[in-house]
Amino acid sequence: MREVTMKKAILFKSASDDYVKAFTDCNYEVIFVEPLQFKYINTEELKEKLQQKYDGLILTSPRAIEAVSKCWDPSKFVSWNARKTYTVGDVSRQKITLMLGLEALGATSGNAENLAKLICNENPKSSKFLFPCGNLRSETLPNTLESAELSVDAVVAYETVENENLQQELVELNESEEEPYCLVFFSPSGCEYVHRRLKTFSNKLSSIPHFAIGNSTAHKIENFGVDIAGVAARPKPDSVVEAVQNYFTALTEGR
Repeated sequence: MREVTMKKAILFKSASDDYVKAFTDCNYEVIFVEPLQFKYINTEELKEKLQQKYDGLILTSPRAIEAVSKCWDPSKFVSWNARKTYTVGDVSRQKITLMLGLEALGATSGNAENLAKLICNENPKSSKFLFPCGNLRSETLPNTLESAELSVDAVVAYETVENENLQQELVELNESEEEPYCLVFFSPSGCEYVHRRLKTFSNKLSSIPHFAIGNSTAHKIENFGVDIAGVAARPKPDSVVEAVQNYFTALTEGR
């Protein structure tokens, strides 16, 4: 029986069983490379803010959820059970329930822009939201809310920096005898750190098809002069794999 060779997909994110299964089911070997490291800051300020009166809480990244969990006290924050919590993606929704005991809205919105529209539609003007975020946050959500006369209190709860092992991991991938089939990026900052490092040495990785988890990440990749092979319709494993499969199917049929 002929052995099936698995194609190698490089995912620039932390390891995830869901992504391993989705890619493995489609005959891809998954290699995770985490381009980012996170440092949690302003914990006391965030804890103080959580004790104040807001109409809702906005958590658009797993790191923001983790930052809140570090100062979360269920006995002091019971009032949050009656307030609205918003997020993007089912993984984040589950994380909020597990770590904070809250039910989150907006998980199926797909991206920050759609989430902002949802929040504007569901809340009256002058509503005030607490927005724990990172130092590299996009201004799309707060700008959209503020233009609709909703108030956003942003607290920088974590800093994003480059993973100290990124250069070494990229060099090892580049020297691998088996060339990767595709590269998948999951954040604008991750894309920036990876391409900044790739510019420091001659490599074959820059010419391999690039895929993005969403439009913001895709635009960042294009800013580096690299064409986008595909963008996931939703920030979910099956949607990412679908984007990859669609590209290579079209490529094969076009030969």
